[in-house]
Amino acid sequence: MAAGELLDDVLGHLAAGTPELARAACLAAVEGAGPAALGLAALADFWLGDFAAGTRHALEGLARAEDDCTRALCLAAASLATGGDIDAAPVDGDELRGLLAAAGDPSSRWWSAVRYVASEAALVGARIRTAAAMDATGPPAGAAWQGHPFAPVMWICQARIAAFSGRIDPAQALLPSVRASVVPDSRLAPVTEAVAVLVRGNAGDADGIRIAADIAARVPDQPRDFLDRGALLLLAFGAIAVYDVRTAASLAFRAGADAALSQCTLIDRALCFEMFLNAALLEEDADAVGAWLEALTELAGHPSTAPSVRRARARVAIAAGDSETAIELLVPSIEACLADERGVEAAEGQILLGRARILAEDLGTASRELRALVADSDRAGFGAVRRAATAALASSGRRLPPIAGAGWDGLSEREAEVARAVLLGQEVEEIAAALFLAPSTVRTHVSRVLCAFGVATRIGLLAAVGATSPADPVAPPALSPRQSEVAALVAAGRTNPQIAEALGISVKGVEKHVGDVLARWHAGSRFEVARIWWSRA
Repeated sequence: MAAGELLDDVLGHLAAGTPELARAACLAAVEGAGPAALGLAALADFWLGDFAAGTRHALEGLARAEDDCTRALCLAAASLATGGDIDAAPVDGDELRGLLAAAGDPSSRWWSAVRYVASEAALVGARIRTAAAMDATGPPAGAAWQGHPFAPVMWICQARIAAFSGRIDPAQALLPSVRASVVPDSRLAPVTEAVAVLVRGNAGDADGIRIAADIAARVPDQPRDFLDRGALLLLAFGAIAVYDVRTAASLAFRAGADAALSQCTLIDRALCFEMFLNAALLEEDADAVGAWLEALTELAGHPSTAPSVRRARARVAIAAGDSETAIELLVPSIEACLADERGVEAAEGQILLGRARILAEDLGTASRELRALVADSDRAGFGAVRRAATAALASSGRRLPPIAGAGWDGLSEREAEVARAVLLGQEVEEIAAALFLAPSTVRTHVSRVLCAFGVATRIGLLAAVGATSPADPVAPPALSPRQSEVAALVAAGRTNPQIAEALGISVKGVEKHVGDVLARWHAGSRFEVARIWWSRA
């Protein structure tokens, strides 16, 4: 069997859930397909969770490879195996990137498959920046394999890269392509929906996890391979994004073949052990905390898992009230995650760092850093960060700014009360007296109201709220047509020069018309003009 035919056959077996048949076919085809068969055997080994065999077969194929196509495949397969083989030496990533960049036909099925394996390898090795770079060396791998049962796995890889980097909006945008590539009710359907749960969880949609049990029920009780384990783990990571620790832990235990989760990749083992540790801390189970800390010890020295282990240990330090140790552990953990674009992990570390700083009574730094984190995360659609940061700040009595443009939904009950008072034309001192608040507190509420409506001024607030402003019981005196035009533009938040340009008159002419409107409506300010105009709109 030629190498290309064998590749097609192997990917078919991996999609169907028969990786053991794929491995057997590869080992039987070494004589006909050459060393490429060993690289494909390594891919099947990885699917089965036999990482050491994957390393052995990939390196054997690499030693015998005589062309770039075979060498690239074996390098990618060896890199993939290192994601689970803690004893494996690092693979020459520069050579692999060079071969992918120099590929004669990057859109071919062969090079698309190699590019997928290389991207998957970097992803499961927690090198997400590298995974994105590998994937970008050619067109989407799934497009070259359109119609093949394995194509959805390639699309799913792209969505996972985006999601785990914290780029949730781009991950959401990939979901239609993922779903379109899957045959309904096929074996890959649960994996696809698990990716959607992961993305929705990190978008801050707590309702998304409610379907996790139904999706998990479609996965065999004894996971057969990387895809079965992956579906359960994606659901677990979606649950942990909305802090449903119990559900997350239950799903993760199902994914592991044993207490050591030995058939899971190193990063998945580290994240799951951290998850179990968190559950134990929440239930104040000191013995379980000790057990999971011990389980993490083996992974502490590996570059892909060291940042996760540091973060897990920081959780224990925070629970013990040791803010200094927690900060010492978290700072390098966050830096390492950011360097590899491990956005979800970096954000979790930054949330914990905020908690540690609050514990150390450094409220100013905690608040400033969490606000910056949330602002960046909101732009990426990473809504779960806002939820977590809000909870972290709650103990300090501080709050995050509302989501710009969220409107009434972004306001607390008190802020909405202040907003309604502003719309009635009340000044800060009036509002403070009516609500028994300090003027400085009212000003803070006003700033949050303005942020929620995405405006900088009270007139902008009136324009944003529009005709829903409370109406005055008595109609104001009528204006001339030109005065009405000027009043409407004042109400829209335009400056005098902008009004002059819009109406083709001089600024002095605008000033006269504004003065006439103020006098006719007995208004004391432009804001009052805007309030009256919107109340009658």
